[in-house]
Amino acid sequence: MAGRDGGKLSLSQLRALEAVVRTGSFSLAAKELGVSQPSISNHIQALENRFKTRLLKKTGYTVSAMPALDALLPRIRAVLALCMDIETELVQKESLAGGQLRIGYSTYQIAIPRISAFMNRFPNISIEARAMATQDLLDLMDTGEIDVGFITAREIPSQLAGVELLRTRIVLAARPDHPLAGRGPVSWRDVEDVPLIQREGSSGTRKIFDAAATVAGASPQTVLALGSWGSIATLIQSGVGLGVAMEAEITERDGFVPVPLDDPALYAKHFLVCPREMAKVSAVQAFFDHSDAPV
Repeated sequence: MAGRDGGKLSLSQLRALEAVVRTGSFSLAAKELGVSQPSISNHIQALENRFKTRLLKKTGYTVSAMPALDALLPRIRAVLALCMDIETELVQKESLAGGQLRIGYSTYQIAIPRISAFMNRFPNISIEARAMATQDLLDLMDTGEIDVGFITAREIPSQLAGVELLRTRIVLAARPDHPLAGRGPVSWRDVEDVPLIQREGSSGTRKIFDAAATVAGASPQTVLALGSWGSIATLIQSGVGLGVAMEAEITERDGFVPVPLDDPALYAKHFLVCPREMAKVSAVQAFFDHSDAPV
């Protein structure tokens, strides 16, 4: 049976393997882990010899995972995160007294209040928060670069655990003096000639809006695609066009009027999600618990 003569799988081997894949380099992995490059190479060689399979491939100067390893990486990262949890708790003698949490969010109006409340409750946890479109966030979660994410979608992706935070209409954000403001639900025909400002193509809101327009046989005019609500709001104020947004994004401070479209498909859900393998990591669990959204 494989493994009888190779010793037990060690955390040092898993750390070396994960670091090489993440950094794409034996030397960078060694520098990050504070060991020599031969030590990293020995760990990888021991694993490949024991299980009689190639785990890594080299393309030019970059090292990446073979398919067999790629499928295991989420679980390997979860094991390492849980190990860090245990070490933190034993060293500091208090759960959540330290550690880190990497958060991605697509809508700051929904995410930032929850992140702020969590930071006040757990000041010793290091928080790294990054704003990005939903698809970009999901891609980074797949590669293990983000632990928790706030996403806009219709459903939670199957590979993730999570909960629904809210359901909201997708509307057009208009200045109060715009001809469509205050008219109630408008038709796709009403807005086909109106210049629209949208999120980038990887945005969850953008994907839902464009799909609904296609189903309705409409051809809305998107004149600009921007990555932040602040930029969109500035251009709406300047009269460039109407913004496509979740109604939950529009606040009194913006001074906009939400203009709904007469289309029942124009709604979005906002979820808090994490990789299934990370759901039991204590910092992740605590973040869900303190976002009024237990896993």
